[in-house]
Amino acid sequence: MKKITLIAILLLVCTMVTALATSGRGDRGKEVEELQALLVAQGYLLDTADGVFGNNTEYAVLVFQKEHGLTPDGRVGKETMRALLENQKQFEGQQASRNTRTVEVSRFGDRGRQIEELQSKLEDSGFSPGIIDGVFGNGTKEALLRFQRYYGLSETGILDASTWSKLSSVKQSTYKKDRKPSSYKKTIEMEASAYSSYESGMYTARGHALRHGYVSVDPNVIPLGTEVYVEGYGYAVADDTGGDIVGNRIDVAMDSYDEAIQFGRRTVKVYILN
Repeated sequence: MKKITLIAILLLVCTMVTALATSGRGDRGKEVEELQALLVAQGYLLDTADGVFGNNTEYAVLVFQKEHGLTPDGRVGKETMRALLENQKQFEGQQASRNTRTVEVSRFGDRGRQIEELQSKLEDSGFSPGIIDGVFGNGTKEALLRFQRYYGLSETGILDASTWSKLSSVKQSTYKKDRKPSSYKKTIEMEASAYSSYESGMYTARGHALRHGYVSVDPNVIPLGTEVYVEGYGYAVADDTGGDIVGNRIDVAMDSYDEAIQFGRRTVKVYILN
């Protein structure tokens, strides 16, 4: 990615701040690509600037907004863009990417932005840590152990350089969704359907941006916050509810409306992990 220079920043100030329409999930184009370049340079987005405002970009914006006292809505208007450009001055000449970024060793009890990034990567790889809160707790440790076990890494439950490198190289699409968990509390046969933010809103009942890795359940059957494995879908967290989701019903979140339609309705076995 090309280095963002001070001249480029001034151009961005002129072309983006004065004329920017609020950007959000689903938007595409040059302005989104320039926004992503800023997020990458500042270490919030560990991805490439592809001009598509997707899940990773929305999450990066949310983290930035929370850290800078802005309204955490995952959308970029003039206020958020001004803050990004001001923050960029502190990172001039620096670049951050998934494959070259230096990672500090992190372990149980640690907190901060790197832990949030770790949790997000685990979730996107199919090993949900539960709530993405920047706290290295039991859920994060167990998810990291499952990831290390699956990819043949040393099962330490500690984030080191080799584990980070693997996390950065693994894409959601490469994860084997038919790899069932080796240990679990119980299984439940459930009727499954799928949904997305297109028809159901942007956030889950617990306040997280709706995306793959969250499922809607009846809390009387599966308590919210429970980690599960859904056949044909993968690892997830019970994070949402719905008026039609009663009894042995489960609704799995997808990243797009098309994916939800393709999933259809089916009977699945749900593994209760914690």
